[in-house]
Amino acid sequence: MMKTFAQKLSYTFLLAVPILVTAMAFIFGHQSHWIYLPGWFLNMLLMFLAVKTLGDAKSETVRRVAWPLIMSWAPISVFAGMGPPPETAEGWAALAWEQQLRYCILILSGTFTTIGFLRMYNMLKSGPGSRFARVGKTMFLMALPLFIANMAYWGFFLTNVFVKYAQPGAPAKPNWLQTVSSAFTVVRMTEVTLIYLGTAVFAYALNRSGHLSRLASSIYIFFCCLGAILNLLPAGLPAPLAIASYVSYIPAITLLMPYLIGVNLLNKAK
Repeated sequence: MMKTFAQKLSYTFLLAVPILVTAMAFIFGHQSHWIYLPGWFLNMLLMFLAVKTLGDAKSETVRRVAWPLIMSWAPISVFAGMGPPPETAEGWAALAWEQQLRYCILILSGTFTTIGFLRMYNMLKSGPGSRFARVGKTMFLMALPLFIANMAYWGFFLTNVFVKYAQPGAPAKPNWLQTVSSAFTVVRMTEVTLIYLGTAVFAYALNRSGHLSRLASSIYIFFCCLGAILNLLPAGLPAPLAIASYVSYIPAITLLMPYLIGVNLLNKAK
């Protein structure tokens, strides 16, 4: 079936969203919420309309799978105006409410992604990719509570720590905070690895069932495996590897492959 101009435009826009959001976040940094909140609402509306347009004439099953995978990045797009998290404890404490909002948004996005993959399992469970879909479903059911715990740690526990101990004359941080930090490093490594590998398994299941081409599936699997490996690298590595490792476990990046799978799935489906 020939795609209309509106569908082609919608597909291009959805592919461009992560690129534009990331570029704006790192180039322009933090902006006033009076500026970025209206842009955020407009972008979410445009994404919703793009998904609706691209999903016209597609099966209800495919739309139900793709919708939460794609819309998981709609709330994340607010980071274009928020910028990356502050690099200092003082900066973090000064924007405490924004950091709490940031990680609440990520919890919502991670939940959307998991819902999308649970629906994908239901779509694939009776086909040739069923065994792999079952493995992917198990990985995401394991990853989601760890992901939520890690986002809550960064958004609320660490924010409260920075607010309390970044003030002039504040007491020294207790030693047990380092133990908690080490524990959540393990939590982060675990949940990020599960998300990447679960996404890779679902990409393979989609190929086995005929929903994705072998090339597309291979590309997703490659980048998911690369992200999982980089996420597990130890600290103290040279700059290129340290930067690559850091990027691999940024939550929005972790959720990027599921988003692109959702866009591809909705675009290719008959």
